[in-house]
Formats: sequence, structure tokens, C-alpha cells
Amino acid sequence: MVYASDDLVETIDVTIVSSHMPPSKIEKRMMASVNTVGEQMIVGRKVTEVKENQITYEKLIKEIFDRVLVGYSVQSVDLRPGLNTALTIEIVPWGDVVRQVSIAYDFGTLSPDIINLIKNDMGNVEEKLNDVLIGLPIDAVDWAGGLSKVAIRESLANLLPEFHANMDIIPGEYTVIKFSLSPLGTTVQDVHVSLRSTTIPNVVLAAVRPTMNETSKILIGLPVAFVERHREYFTAKLLAEQPLTKKYGITVNPLLNAGADTEIALDVETDKYNITLEAYLDMGHDEDNAFARLHAGKIVSKRDEVFLEVNFIPSSVSWEFVPGWGHRLGANTIAGIKYNTSNSQNGLWLQKELNPSWTMRLERNTKNRNNELGLRYKLHDFLSAEYIITKDDQWLRLVGHL
Repeated sequence: MVYASDDLVETIDVTIVSSHMPPSKIEKRMMASVNTVGEQMIVGRKVTEVKENQITYEKLIKEIFDRVLVGYSVQSVDLRPGLNTALTIEIVPWGDVVRQVSIAYDFGTLSPDIINLIKNDMGNVEEKLNDVLIGLPIDAVDWAGGLSKVAIRESLANLLPEFHANMDIIPGEYTVIKFSLSPLGTTVQDVHVSLRSTTIPNVVLAAVRPTMNETSKILIGLPVAFVERHREYFTAKLLAEQPLTKKYGITVNPLLNAGADTEIALDVETDKYNITLEAYLDMGHDEDNAFARLHAGKIVSKRDEVFLEVNFIPSSVSWEFVPGWGHRLGANTIAGIKYNTSNSQNGLWLQKELNPSWTMRLERNTKNRNNELGLRYKLHDFLSAEYIITKDDQWLRLVGHL
């Protein structure tokens, strides 16, 4: 094709050929490098000038890329000048090429469950590294490794943003990549576990605590953002580890508040039974001012409970048996009747939860028409304080939740 003397090279089209083609990502990197140099040397020059100096250009391009393409030797350069100049470079690898890539993971002291969770987030890292490295000359691994590191880190920035990936590549026919992660941002330093229940005694909940404490240890050292993102996984794991759930079908609702000091609260309840064990110590009241009470109730419907309360009074070494019935009037209010078999007295009672910490109780003895009003404040899971008012007296009661 004949070109006018003022026709200029507008574009350059690069092709790389080899009997042993490099991995596709490396090939694209090579083509981009060749294209950049080719544009600087040829684009904008007169086509006739490039034709006249074709051999010189081809020799110069060969010398440049013999130095730039580490791990490869440039066998030939074929330049076809024109408005769209075609540049074909034939390369061959030096020596051996990478045949296999293996990754040696170092996750420190993380538990196997957490490692599996992280690997699941990471996706197929091995495949990404294989795409870049397998088939590459061993001598080219150093510079291509930088490309693979960038690709992996960019991928993990989206898939696993709470960690920074560290990679050390050991080149060879069987290339080994040492891979580790370092957490970013705030990490979990400590975990506090609390167990709460209105239907199960604390002595029963004590069986849950060792398992909870052991399970919660897996969170220590993890980025807070990672724990927050996988909240559903960790809460499901807490549920799966609970012996009460497995043995008795008890409902466990975990609440996880992730932070440097992470808090885990478990609301443990049952819709079949209502069992509480409490110890009472009255201050400012002399008669039977210390006793213990076991409340054993059976839920017979969504609103109704039949129960037996057993009181033990140490001062007289006596027992009281009080059967009764309770009916739920609303979400926070229960009313009912009970009968003290020891003194043959009937009682009416009403209990209303004002908020999670405050509860009001009203009892009336139908025989002597005495009323008792109690206002209870829950100090923590094991202790409450109740102020009691009657017609003739008032006192403070400490309630231990056993």
C-alpha cells in the first residue's frame, strides 16, 4: 500500500506469539508494556519514515524488550508500518517454567472454624494465583509476583476487608507462596458473657457458662468489623454449642455486641416450664426474715400456668407448700390465686414488669384482708432488691437468684 509523505502512524496493534505462551494476565501486561513503548517510538511519526527505518526500529524494540521482559528472550520483532501499524513480537521463556503453585497458609492461633470462615470469604485464591503464575518462567516470577499480589489484595479488599494479605513467593517449578493475614482496625480484646432467664434457675444456667466461655474465646483477636459482618454465623454457633438446647429443647436467644470488649448476652427461656429458685433476706422485718423459695410451674397454655411453690424457713426449720395458678393478662402482667396448705389461707396476686429492671408485685390475703406491695429492682443476674409495704410495716428485702 502506498502512503503519502505526510501520512502519520495513528495507532499500533501489538501481538505476542510464543511456542509456550505466558499466562493470560501476564500476556496482557506484556502487551500493555510493548504498546506503551511502541506508541512512544512510532505513533505520530510519518509512515514513510518508519518504513525506511523499519530494521532499525525492530532492532531497537528487540533490545528494549530483551531487558524488560525478564524470564523471556525476544526471538524476533516484525513491524508492519501503516496508519495502523502492526507489531508482532515472538518470545521464548528462559529455562524451566512454573508447573505447580501451592499456598502455605499461616493463620496463627485462629480456630479451624474461623479459618474455614475466612477461606470461604476469600474465595478461590489458589485459582487466581494459578492464572498468573503457572506456565511462567521461573526467572519471571519475581516481577510477575508483584502483579499477583496486587490482584489478590484488590480482590480481598472487597471480599475480606477486615484483613491485610501478606504474601511471600518462593519461585521454582513448584512455586510456594507463604500466605498470612493481619487484622485491620480494632480487634476483640476480651469477651464478657452473661446469662439471663425468667423461667430457669441460675444453678441450671451454670451448666451453660463453661461452654459459652470456651466458645467465646474464638472471637479474641478478630477484627470487630469481621465479627459484626458475620454476626449471624457467630450467634448460630453459640446456639449450636448449647447443651440445654440439645437436651431439653430450651430456647436460647443470643445477643452479640461486638467491640474491643465484646458482650454476649443469652436469654435462656422455655415455653413448657417456669422454674425459679430464690433466697430472701429481710432487713427491718423480724418475723421469718430469711427463707428460700422454689417455684415450679408448668405452662398449660399460652396464658396459663399451674405451679407449686415450696418455702423453706430456717428459723423454724419448717416447710410451706403453696399450689397456685397464674393467668397472663398482657405481655408484662400476670395475675392469679394461690393456697397456702400450712395455714389454709388463700391469696390473690398480681405481678407487672415495668421494664427489664423494675417489677411491681401486689398480694392480698383473702382471709385477713392484708395487702402486700413490693417494688423490685434487679441489680444484676444474681441479685435484686425489693422494697415491701404493708398496712402496718415496710422493709427492704434482698433477693438472691439461685
